[in-house]
Amino acid sequence: MQPSSNAAARRRESRAEKVAGLLPPPNPWILQLHFTSYRELCPIQDLLPRHLPLVRLDANENGLGPSPLALEAIRRAADEAHRYPEIAGEGLRELIASEIGASPEQIVVGNGSTELLELLFHVYVRNRQEEVVVPRYSFPLYELLAQRFGCHLRLAPDRGFSVDLESLRRAITPRTRLVFLANPNNPTGTRVDNAALLDFAESLPPRVLLALDEAYADFLEHPPDLVASVRDGAPIVALRTFSKLHSLASLRIGYALAPREIACAIQKASLPTNTNGIAHQAATAALRDKPHQKQSKENVRVGRLRLERCFEELGLDWLPSSANFMMVRIPQAEEVWKALVRRGVLVRSLEGWGLPGWLRVTVGSPEELLLFFGGLHEAIREVLPRQRVLV
Repeated sequence: MQPSSNAAARRRESRAEKVAGLLPPPNPWILQLHFTSYRELCPIQDLLPRHLPLVRLDANENGLGPSPLALEAIRRAADEAHRYPEIAGEGLRELIASEIGASPEQIVVGNGSTELLELLFHVYVRNRQEEVVVPRYSFPLYELLAQRFGCHLRLAPDRGFSVDLESLRRAITPRTRLVFLANPNNPTGTRVDNAALLDFAESLPPRVLLALDEAYADFLEHPPDLVASVRDGAPIVALRTFSKLHSLASLRIGYALAPREIACAIQKASLPTNTNGIAHQAATAALRDKPHQKQSKENVRVGRLRLERCFEELGLDWLPSSANFMMVRIPQAEEVWKALVRRGVLVRSLEGWGLPGWLRVTVGSPEELLLFFGGLHEAIREVLPRQRVLV
């Protein structure tokens, strides 16, 4: 006679408890972490259609795809996938330094800029009494890393949706080690004035480092010139990525620009082969493909204008952006977001980011934006039948 499913489940639980009792316990503070993944921030699996292709406008990816030169480099590099990569990405470091006018000793290559953010905690956060300061509305990874390293996170109020540098400065205490600032900011898309940014960095106390997340800086019309400031020893680490403009998000490759002493410390904290050879070759080719970079920037510039017109026609509030995404406020935003997902159109709900009522939309390819416009009109008609919709 087959045992009941309940009895079988109890036996499995009992065996699992016995095995767990024999295993070494994890560090207690790890078990106390609340891990907030993107899936938790944006649970969509139960809403996704089974029969429609997805329009991915939720992760700020480049809808045009990688440079043709990068794709060719990936195919060639795949033939050498059985070989270990260069230590510390030396060749790529030299090319990056040449491109931006820095020294290779000021460059650290990482497994995406996210690894470099984590390395800053390894290098500069020494105990749990120390603090990091971030703007109120910012990339959730900063908070997640603070949790993982057990340090205190201080949130500085924003001025509307713009980063308030004076608020950040007031949030600094004798325990502060790192100040995180994204420019342009994610998820708001707002930017900080170049002169004000450099003045802020120069005014920091000697013990405090500015971690400047420049994941979207390639889309700025007039980005700050940080190389001279970093060369002069300003307490800045600029973190950049090949995931956005260069469309290499899946390969996980980025870099940090920092004063030599800081770059050396970050390099020591990283593993010798933390990045892969295929990513090195793809990033090298992407850096050299200026026409693809120009095309991608123009696509974002034109796409933002198209999004603005769409939101204006629908009578929606939106936030001007300097990045490859825009924030839009929609009545019953969660229901509209779900209606979009059911149509295979993915955008980012910002309710889990502390911004209820707002959605973040990536500036995708022209074809992706057309599908988004159609899906948004349909979703609003479904959720808000009385909302003014102009076709």
